[in-house]
Amino acid sequence: MNKYLIIILSAFVMISCSGTVPSIGNETTVQTAEESNEKTQQQEVSVETFTVQEPESPPIPVTVFEPYMIKRGDFLTKIALREYGDASMWRDIYSWNKDEIGENPDRLYPYNFLSLKRESTNARDCDPEFFDYTIQSGDTAWNLAQRVYGDELAWVVIYVDNADLIKSNDGVLQPGTSFKMRKKLDPCS
Repeated sequence: MNKYLIIILSAFVMISCSGTVPSIGNETTVQTAEESNEKTQQQEVSVETFTVQEPESPPIPVTVFEPYMIKRGDFLTKIALREYGDASMWRDIYSWNKDEIGENPDRLYPYNFLSLKRESTNARDCDPEFFDYTIQSGDTAWNLAQRVYGDELAWVVIYVDNADLIKSNDGVLQPGTSFKMRKKLDPCS
């Protein structure tokens, strides 16, 4: 019992003396209510925040469509194997180009164009370069394609590159008319 009485008295003494006698190495200050509020406000303002940054994920590759000129003897699985190394990608090529190909994926026409998806870092510059050719008497798109490109079926390219001019002349190649001819038939190859 004496033990408990000593403990209670010691606690009472500590409570009554608390804050009146500084201990060595500590400073005591008496603050008014206004100073206390200012200090609280300063502490709130001076709180530093930081954010934990997640590790950067690799950028998502950007894909672009690149023109592909259909060659003689091409079919979708052959194109998929040559361009992507996977013949089963013919379905993707067909879905990207269904409007151009039509309902039958086996019907491809040489020198028409498909759109193939590539990562932008692997895309090639496929802008064709041209030279001017003046139409001579007796020229047809067929014999002009044979003479310039070595294949009469390349008349399609001549038509695509000069469609406005040909339409304005009712489909007739008028002697003296200047056509744009590609320096390289397939600028992407």
